Amino acid sequence: MGFSAHGSYEVIERFLKKYGKFMEFGQLQLNYLDWTFQKAAQKVALFNEWNIPVWVMEPLRGGRLAHLSEGEEAQLKAMRPDEAIPAWAFRFLLGLPEVKVILSGMSDMAQVKDNIATFAEERPLSETERSALIALGEGMYKHSALPCTACRYCTGHCPKHLNIPELIKLYNEHRFTGGGFIAPMALSALPESEWPSACIGCRSCEKVCPQQIKISEMMKDFTARLR
Repeated sequence: MGFSAHGSYEVIERFLKKYGKFMEFGQLQLNYLDWTFQKAAQKVALFNEWNIPVWVMEPLRGGRLAHLSEGEEAQLKAMRPDEAIPAWAFRFLLGLPEVKVILSGMSDMAQVKDNIATFAEERPLSETERSALIALGEGMYKHSALPCTACRYCTGHCPKHLNIPELIKLYNEHRFTGGGFIAPMALSALPESEWPSACIGCRSCEKVCPQQIKISEMMKDFTARLR
């Protein structure tokens, strides 16, 4: 029996405490961008604690890691001029011993042939290349993500008792991907009283935020993006 781990680390941890002994594998959104963005590194470590093999979904992040910007691509070409851009994402995963299956959607025969060629040749990343790849992934989202540190000063001042750090995390994901299913699915598991639309815009949270995040504006934008 297997399971698909879409939720936060805490949700997955609670699930494993209850059902982990029955799981033969876990399916996880895993790639070098989500290694830190979605805390995939921590989730992989959690799977290891339960001796659960990892099946990877979204290895190319919906194609984002197959089509880099000119500057991003230049960073990788400087290290391996002949390596195909999608191959970097696959080689990152091949360097993780916990990964047993990689699921990748392909649109045409050319992509099938390219992926077969990548997996047919063993070219593991060096530690320098791996670190550079993770740093590249972090740079993809950090310029647009709200800099929440989850200090939780805000939550004690929210009259609606919203889990503001978790909502900011979902907002960052939803904005970065331009939509997608992760945020709506996570919110669907919560009562509407805990959705961003429940924010009354009192700005009490903003008065104590060390990062000076305009939380009330984020809540409004998040609500609009979910419609």
